[in-house]
Amino acid sequence: MKMMLAVCLAGACCAAGAEGETGKVFGKPVKVEGTASKMMAVCLDGNRLYAGGGPDFYVFDVAEPLKLKMLGHLDGLAGVRQIAVRNGMAYVSAREAGLWIIDATDPAHPRVRSRFDCCELATGVDVAGDVVFLGQRQNGVEFIDVSDPDNPAHIAMRKTDESQSVKYRDGYVYSGDWGSGKLTVFDARDMKNIRQVAYEDLWGYGDGVWLKGKYLYASTGHHAKHRDLATLPYKGVDSEALRLHGGAGPGAGCGHGLDIFDVSDPTHPQRVGRADYPPMYERGLDMWTPRTSANSDIVFCAATHNGLFAVDCSNPAKPKVVDRWTSPEADHPEKPSCCIGSVAVGNGCVYVAGMGCGLVVMPAKGAAQETFDQGVLPANASFREPYPTDEGEFWVWKPSKPGQARAVAVAGDVVYAACGDAGLHVLKVKPEGGFEKIGELVGHPRVFDVQVDGTRLYTAEGLDGFGFYEIDGPTGFREIGRLPQIGSAHNVALCVWTADRDHLVLSSRNGGCRLFDISDITHPKDLCRFGKCPGWDKYMMDEPIGGGQYIAYNSANNNITWIDLLAQPKPRVSTITKYNYISLSNGICRFDDSRALATKGAGYMFIAPNQGDPPDHSRWKVNPLPGPHLSGIPRKDPNGTRVVKTCRINREVALYDFADPEKPLFLKHWKVSGNPDIAAFHKGKVIIPCGHQGVLLQKKK
Repeated sequence: MKMMLAVCLAGACCAAGAEGETGKVFGKPVKVEGTASKMMAVCLDGNRLYAGGGPDFYVFDVAEPLKLKMLGHLDGLAGVRQIAVRNGMAYVSAREAGLWIIDATDPAHPRVRSRFDCCELATGVDVAGDVVFLGQRQNGVEFIDVSDPDNPAHIAMRKTDESQSVKYRDGYVYSGDWGSGKLTVFDARDMKNIRQVAYEDLWGYGDGVWLKGKYLYASTGHHAKHRDLATLPYKGVDSEALRLHGGAGPGAGCGHGLDIFDVSDPTHPQRVGRADYPPMYERGLDMWTPRTSANSDIVFCAATHNGLFAVDCSNPAKPKVVDRWTSPEADHPEKPSCCIGSVAVGNGCVYVAGMGCGLVVMPAKGAAQETFDQGVLPANASFREPYPTDEGEFWVWKPSKPGQARAVAVAGDVVYAACGDAGLHVLKVKPEGGFEKIGELVGHPRVFDVQVDGTRLYTAEGLDGFGFYEIDGPTGFREIGRLPQIGSAHNVALCVWTADRDHLVLSSRNGGCRLFDISDITHPKDLCRFGKCPGWDKYMMDEPIGGGQYIAYNSANNNITWIDLLAQPKPRVSTITKYNYISLSNGICRFDDSRALATKGAGYMFIAPNQGDPPDHSRWKVNPLPGPHLSGIPRKDPNGTRVVKTCRINREVALYDFADPEKPLFLKHWKVSGNPDIAAFHKGKVIIPCGHQGVLLQKKK
């Protein structure tokens, strides 16, 4: 392969940090040619540099650290976020697309060995021995057996506040938790006994963590947390985005920096010091990554739109920013830099992944590649969490092949269960209770979502796209149409909703949703796109209201969108709220023909079609719900007055009676062992697709 020569980055600069000198550490940046302009992840292992962004994955030889040689390239991964490498095997977190395992033992020909259906958005990743640790936001850290790279298997899940990045060493897993600003530590020496042992405050929103010697380095961002605001070296910042999300105030945007802990005893981390970066606030691309150097006390920290920082930690109690590098974007002068997603430390240089500057190699004083010693490796990777069920409350069915119960569609006494990597199964509710399996969708091994409309069945099948079937009896499937991945050939088909007989909403979870005209099922017509990346939770309303005209969508933490299905010449999308929105753990469902029921926090509200913000920008009235304080996505019994609310994040389900819409009654609350997705009803009883626990059917009304 030819050597990748470089050009100096136009517009890139070295700038003084909080206490730094221009050019004290960083030299002239050089872009690695032949790579994508949007890069997110870098990982250095021996003489190999692994880098990725979007669909692309690259392998380089860095025997000459400043003269990279491309050895191999692979595309089609969709949304590369982080990379961890062991023995030439790369483990790539890809948000919506889950975990990719790439065999790069022949670096000239990297190849995909498997894609694993994780619980939620695959964000942080590390690997030790036969176990991958995958951080997945509010759902926590998933532990995955990768002893067979062609067939990775779920071991267990442990809840955290919002795991963004993870790091393993000597039997312990450290998680940087985002919005809560926490460092969570798990004892992971034995997969049979994974337990949380520490939970410490960070001084900003949490993300990247790294270890060297007895110290842990935690990169933080956004708002100052858990500290006396009088000690901040900066005043808070103000922006429209901040005002929309609770208002600018003391410490706003001042959470950017580096926390240092002594983890000589991992069960009792002790705060040692803190370095602060200049304040800023930019939503969307907001992640922060630290990396240490072998022969110096410099810690290199990627801080997205705040740039790249060099922090002198020779005195851990008083770390000091000594240099800062930014790569400004001409189209966004309000941002100090394009998003610097990750950094790896080489010999005499750093390798930088940026969403705008691409892959960059830059001389750096004090940079020296180090070998990370993982110490004792985790035991019992073959263990599988049992996910027990309260037999007094539920009947349960699990597929014989490992997989998560992701979705259910009910048609009479028949339940179609989408079980992720275990495919689609047809279950019959037995008169005496419980399920009997009566069929499955053959030839389509992975199904992540399912909807039924009359005699039609619609599926989201991952890399195989979206399938449209005519049902012949309950167990016969005749394919009548298929749509490949939408938006990009590299996306993964994950969510499907039936808006009405002629309209279907599809999503890869990457870039929002698309509305299709399916009046000619063999040639679906793409009508429009709406919403943003909806994450894992499913935010589309289940059925239209207003005589079949309006259906709503929760663009989580941003706005509520209405789709007018009967507008001419084609359906019209209206995003009419700016100050009123609901979170990623809440949702919307049909209540009656004139109202939708939305949950907000632990409460509820009714919204009418095209209901926008009040003229004074005030918030809509939220009514309290009786019973436990619980957020969740609601669904109403189409043949009754009951409403069920499921919360994947906290593994909880609640049931209410809305016979009096102004005074709903609390009926039941369940703590379940799996991650419950959107529930359905069968003859007044709740059916819950509950992740690795299986499909649950309520026993008693």
